[in-house]
Amino acid sequence: MRFRQVLLVSVLTAVCLAAHPARPDTTIVVNFGSNPSAKVAGGAEAEVNWLDADPADDTICTECFAAVELQHYLRKMAGRGEDFAIVDDDQPNAGDLILLGGPESNAATREFAGKLGVDAEQLSEVGAQGYRIRSAETGGRRITLIAGGGREGTLYGAYDLLYRLGCRWFAPGELHEEVPQIEGIVDFDLTERPSFHTRGFMAWQDRGNPEFLLWMARNRLNDWCIEQSDHPLVRKLGIKMVCGMHDAEWLFLRPSSAYPYDHPQFDNDDDRPKNPYPPGSQYQGDVDSDGKLSYFEAHPEWFAFEGGRRIPGIGDWSGTNFCTSNPSAVTEFMRNYVQALIDGPYRGADIIRFWTLDAGRWCQCEACKALGTPSDRNLLLVERLDREIKQARAAGRIHRSIPIRFLVYADVLSPPTRPLPPGFDYATCSGTFYPIARCYVHDFDDPDCPRNVRYQQQLHGWVADPERHYRGQLVIGEYYNVSGYQCLPVVFMNTMTNDIPHYYKVGARYFQYMHVTTANWGNKALTNYQMARQLWDVNTDCEALLADYFTRRYGPAACTMRRFYESLEKMLSNVTELKYGLARRLNRGAEDLFPERHLQYRRQQGIVCDGRTLVEIVADAKKCRELIDEALTAELPDRIRGRIAEDERMFTYGEQTILFYDECVQTLQLARANKLDEARTHYRRVKQLADSLRADTTSPKFTYEPCLADALQASYAPAAVAQLAELLGP
Repeated sequence: MRFRQVLLVSVLTAVCLAAHPARPDTTIVVNFGSNPSAKVAGGAEAEVNWLDADPADDTICTECFAAVELQHYLRKMAGRGEDFAIVDDDQPNAGDLILLGGPESNAATREFAGKLGVDAEQLSEVGAQGYRIRSAETGGRRITLIAGGGREGTLYGAYDLLYRLGCRWFAPGELHEEVPQIEGIVDFDLTERPSFHTRGFMAWQDRGNPEFLLWMARNRLNDWCIEQSDHPLVRKLGIKMVCGMHDAEWLFLRPSSAYPYDHPQFDNDDDRPKNPYPPGSQYQGDVDSDGKLSYFEAHPEWFAFEGGRRIPGIGDWSGTNFCTSNPSAVTEFMRNYVQALIDGPYRGADIIRFWTLDAGRWCQCEACKALGTPSDRNLLLVERLDREIKQARAAGRIHRSIPIRFLVYADVLSPPTRPLPPGFDYATCSGTFYPIARCYVHDFDDPDCPRNVRYQQQLHGWVADPERHYRGQLVIGEYYNVSGYQCLPVVFMNTMTNDIPHYYKVGARYFQYMHVTTANWGNKALTNYQMARQLWDVNTDCEALLADYFTRRYGPAACTMRRFYESLEKMLSNVTELKYGLARRLNRGAEDLFPERHLQYRRQQGIVCDGRTLVEIVADAKKCRELIDEALTAELPDRIRGRIAEDERMFTYGEQTILFYDECVQTLQLARANKLDEARTHYRRVKQLADSLRADTTSPKFTYEPCLADALQASYAPAAVAQLAELLGP
C-alpha cells in the first residue's frame, strides 16, 4: 500500500501531490566542499570560522549536516539501511535525486532549479530561514529540491520534509521521537517562512546539552544564549546566541572594580593608561585605604544620587542604576560593553539583551530627573550602545550587525513619555515585553482580568497608541517556566492557542520564554513543542496540532492523556497566585492567607474569586491522579509507557505541592479556630508531604542555577512546617 499523507497549508503555500515509492537508487546530493564526505563536512563545525565574512564554509557544514539527518531518518522510515546515499554535488548522478541547498551552494541545484520552477529570487523572498521544497518528474527521474534562503533555511526544510512524512521530535532524546514506517515519499510544492523571526528561550547559562540543541533545530527554534559552551554546534544548527542580563552594570561599571586609568590626583597608578575623563568635584581619594582606587572612589559622581548623597548602588543583579546623565560614566560603561563584544565574554553574540538592574531604582539627581522617566532614560542608553556598536563595526573592530533587545518590564514597563533620540534605529533596537506577574487563569487579552488588563494597557502604549513615541517592534518574553514556578508541571495549551496569535496581531515578531528546562520535561514537552509550531506558523490549527500530538505521542492512551492535560491545565492555571502569593504567606504565617480575588480557599457567597479556589485545585489534582493512573494501567508500547511515566513523575511533584499547601492551610485555620485535635491530624499529613517533597531532588532541576535543593524548598513554604509545629505546641 502506498504511503499517503494530508498536509496542512502553512505560511505561504503548501501543495501535496502524489506519493511515489521510495526507490532504492534515490540519492541525496549536497556540496561537500573540500571534505571527503557529507558526514565529515557536517561534523566539522569546530573547524569552521563562523565569525568571518565568508559564509561558504558555514553553508557547507550546515547543509551537509542536513543531508546526514535526512539520510538517517529516511533510512529509518523506509527500513532500508543502505539506501539514500549522499553524494557530492559535482558527481554524475543517476536515478531519483533529493537536492539540498540553493543554486549558490549546490551545482546540481543549478542544473535542475529551472526545470523545477525554482529561482534565486524566490529564495531571496523567503529570507534566510525560509525555504522551498519542490518535487517534479524530469527526464524520467523524480527530483526533490530542498533549498533555503540561507543555510538554516535548508536545514529547516530538511526537517520539515521529515515532519510531513510523519517524523516528530516531541522532546530531547530518542524516547520522544516518533519515526513512522513509510512505503513512499510524497511529492511537494511548498514555500515556507517563519511568522516570528526569532523563536526560543531566554537563558544565560551553559546548560543546553546536544540533545536539547538538536531538539531546538529539529523544531525550527533559533534563540538561545552565548553562555552555551559548544558555540560551533549552536551555530551549525542555525541557533542565535544572545548575551546580556541584569548584571551589565555590575560587569562593566562595578563601583568596587579597580579604576583602570592613571588618575591625576592619585599616586599609585602611574603605570596605567592616561585618564580620559576630567576629575570630579566629589573625589575623596582612596577612602578604604587599600592602596588603589575603585571606580566609585575615582568618580563618585558617576553613581546614583539617592537619599541626598552619591552611593555605590549597583549590585550584581539589583540595586540602583548608575548616573545616566553623567557623560563620562556613560562613555566608560559603553566602552567596556563594546569591548566585551569584541574580545570578551560576549564575543560572537548575535543579539544583545540590554538590561538595566532588575526592577532597579534610578538616580535622583536633578540632571537625571530632567532626562525623564526610567523608560525615557533607558532608551537614551539603548541608542548610545547601538551607536557605539555601529562605530566599532565601521572601524573594523566588530564584523557583524548586532541587534539590541532592551527591557520593557518592571521599572521600565511604561512607554516613553517623550520623543526618542534622533538617531534611534528601529532596525537594530527593539523592546522585550515581559509581563512577569500576569495571570494564566485568563487569556492575556481578557478584558475582565484586572491583572492582565494592566499589562494590556502598557502593551497598547508601546505598539498601538496613535500618540506613542516608540514606533518599533517588540519581542514577547513569556513566563511559561518562570523561576517562581520552580518547574511545576503547568500546562499552557489553551493559553498559547489564544495568546500567541494575539501577540502577533499587535505586531510582535520575536518570541521567547524563561526559564526552559533542558531535560526531564514531562508535560512541558507539549508547551515547548506547541510553542515551536505556533511561532513558525501563527495560523497553526491548534486543535489539529493537539490531536496529532496526543495520538502520536500517547498512542492507545491518547484520549485519557488529553483529558489528563486538560485537567492539569485547570489545576495549575492559578500558579502565579499560588507560588507568588499563597506559598509565601504560608511561609511567614500570614494572618490572611487569601487576600487576593484571584485565589480564595473555597467559593463563598459575596466574595469574588476570579480564579480556581484551592478546594477546586485539590479536586483537579484528584482527577489528574485518576487519569494518569488509568493511562499507566493500559497495555502500552514501552516507549509510550516511558513518556507517560515521565509525565507522572512531574505530575506527582505538582500534586504533592498542591496537597502540601492545602494541608498547611487547613492546619493553620483549624489551629486558629482552636480545633487542635483536627489540626494535629492535618499536621501529620503536612509532615508526610514535606518529607516526600524533601526527598524529591530532581523535579526542580534542569533550569537555571542555582537550583533549589529539593521540592520542599521549591514550594516556597518550607518554614510553614516548623511554624505550624510551634503553633500546635507539644
